[in-house]
Amino acid sequence: MTVTADRIVISGPDGFCVDPTSTRDSSDTSFVLLGNCAAISNSRRAGQPATPAVLTATVSAPSTDGRLSDSLGQLDGFFRSDEGLTLLSRSGDPAQVTILDTALDGGVFLLHANDTSDDAIGGVQSEYWRAYLDVGPRIATLSVLSLQERNLTREESLSLLLNFVRVVQGANLDVPIAPAPVQPQQPAQSDPEPSSVAPVPAAPRNLQLDIPALWNVGLFRRILG
Repeated sequence: MTVTADRIVISGPDGFCVDPTSTRDSSDTSFVLLGNCAAISNSRRAGQPATPAVLTATVSAPSTDGRLSDSLGQLDGFFRSDEGLTLLSRSGDPAQVTILDTALDGGVFLLHANDTSDDAIGGVQSEYWRAYLDVGPRIATLSVLSLQERNLTREESLSLLLNFVRVVQGANLDVPIAPAPVQPQQPAQSDPEPSSVAPVPAAPRNLQLDIPALWNVGLFRRILG
């Protein structure tokens, strides 16, 4: 399915088809749900996935503030913060979300979480795997949700998610990437006069402000809000 004004393509692994009744698309953002092709088409002759699950894809509004891949190192800390947990929670309650695992796969951030909030999608379990990746000037959020009656192993969920990521990446190779943010130029400064005053020591690394991470808060609000 082609979504948003940038014509981002969302496609699933073999056996998964877009459910048009659960899909929302506009020029700015999009939400796509994918399920068993045979069930969606109501035809036994249609393909069925080797791993039964529900897949979702959310496409963010475009951003000129930077790319997800520019701040991969800050995402684990962001999602474990109260603000990150609030954004992940379907109910907006950070206490309902537990981060089980995170990982990086190239320029893709992987998240394994459990959300005990009321189900937004019926018939799926509270635990899920999710991937965040750049697609052109936008961020795609891809999720794998286990069915209530079929618990997926960690290996099954992760393998299906990575397959989903590769399919979406392959379908959007021609989409122009987001431009790098323009860095303000600092005015030239003359050499300072010698001084007997000792310089102020630099703050420890964990106390310094991570400037590249700041844009994530607003951007992820648009994705998950």
